[in-house]
Amino acid sequence: MRTVTLSEAEGRLLELIRRVRAGEEVLILEGGVPIARLVPPEQENPALLRLERRGLVRLGTGRPQLEDLSLPTSEASVLQALLEEREEA
Repeated sequence: MRTVTLSEAEGRLLELIRRVRAGEEVLILEGGVPIARLVPPEQENPALLRLERRGLVRLGTGRPQLEDLSLPTSEASVLQALLEEREEA
């Protein structure tokens, strides 16, 4: 993560934006204290990205198409669907 002072950020904003677009994070300091962080939109949740890098989660690629799912029609069939899903895994 790149660290810059507020006055540096003001003078180099376009360069910093280019770096952020390339995936880099930029921490802006004022008086040695962090006051802002520039991150690409897909990195809005750094904790989730750390989990993805460790292979613990896989981030989605878009909105789920829930209307395409076939849902069970009764409580008994919900249990049966769950058991069948577990057998497939």
